[in-house]
Amino acid sequence: MKFFNRLLNNCEETSLNIIKSEETSLSFSAWLKMKFHILFCKCCQNFKKQTKVIDEALYKHFESEMNEDGEHLSQELKDKIKESLKK
Repeated sequence: MKFFNRLLNNCEETSLNIIKSEETSLSFSAWLKMKFHILFCKCCQNFKKQTKVIDEALYKHFESEMNEDGEHLSQELKDKIKESLKK
């Protein structure tokens, strides 16, 4: 049983890794545990799909939001948004 506990994450750890994997790269072991868990967990499969849809919608929204000069959002504003999402 200890072998499977080390091999599999629970849903909470997996959901955190799903979110982290969208922003940064995971270690190979964390990535493998996440992928293996997702194979067997329907809830985490759905969570991964939902976060992908949300990310795409946010990306499209912020790309379409331009300031009056026709430029994209400033890097400073993007950094503020990322920081507030991390909290």
